[in-house]
Amino acid sequence: MRLWLVWVAFISLPTYAANLETPSNLNNWLSHVATATQQLNYDGTYIYQHGDSVEISHIAHRKDNSGDLTKLDALSGPPHTFVRVNDAVYCYIPDGNQVKVEQHQHHKFFPAMLPVPTTPLAALYTLKSLGRAHIADHDSFGISLTPHDEYRYGYAVWADIGTGLLLKLVKFDARQDVAGQFTFTQVDIGQAPERKQFQSGFAGKKPVTMPSREAQIKTHWRINKLPDGFYLVMETQRDLPGKLQNVIHQVYTDGLATVSLFIEPLAQLGSNPPRGLSSHGMMSLYARPIGSFQVTALGEVPAVTVMMMADNLSQEATK
Repeated sequence: MRLWLVWVAFISLPTYAANLETPSNLNNWLSHVATATQQLNYDGTYIYQHGDSVEISHIAHRKDNSGDLTKLDALSGPPHTFVRVNDAVYCYIPDGNQVKVEQHQHHKFFPAMLPVPTTPLAALYTLKSLGRAHIADHDSFGISLTPHDEYRYGYAVWADIGTGLLLKLVKFDARQDVAGQFTFTQVDIGQAPERKQFQSGFAGKKPVTMPSREAQIKTHWRINKLPDGFYLVMETQRDLPGKLQNVIHQVYTDGLATVSLFIEPLAQLGSNPPRGLSSHGMMSLYARPIGSFQVTALGEVPAVTVMMMADNLSQEATK
């Protein structure tokens, strides 16, 4: 039965595996990579390098008739595990004899970083072949994505030429220097991990479900003029530690670049709330007041992007 499911998954994808030719249509190849990465079964280890930091994680993904399962185990830093069951994401954090269980509204895991469909990216980035490379013992093909405007940075992606699984994603800063990269060091593709592998791994500890600190809402806060290609993908109300009142959290994306906007009452920030622009690496942060509220925009985008979003945010009149 397992081999039959794997075969069904593969026949729904373009047959690059049949001839291992170098893709000639880059838009079609990128679309194939995005779809294949969400459909394929895989089990591997990757590293995420950014600045002086190196994070190591194990990721497993299983897709079958029962749904979509993903598990990420942090192999470096404080121990924690994410488990996604379809659209529900749970974070397990061990604490002595207990394990705290938190539910999250939104979370992307490498290698499922590309949007489906990828069509809008073609209008925002110029695609260029980077040729073939050997990554994590897989023959891969690479594409660079150079932005058309000043509102986003560039990327490069490499994917297994046989299956389309994304193996490496590189982020570039404004100087075209590498600012961060995800890279598989080892990955098995096609064999579905056993369902029992997607348990938290903390069976010996008492689970403590933490009250949810965020809820989906719809507010009247909207950006009147967005950078081309960006759209609102999530809006929640969050109970953040140290805050007397909840904070509105909006997430905007162009499919690759992401910006978060936080909106909260000025009164809870004291007499000297942060103001202005700051940047570190790819990360830009811009804070300003709007009436009796404080708005903070941050993301791995150029400064002009967070400034444009925060400066054009306003409350729509209620009908």
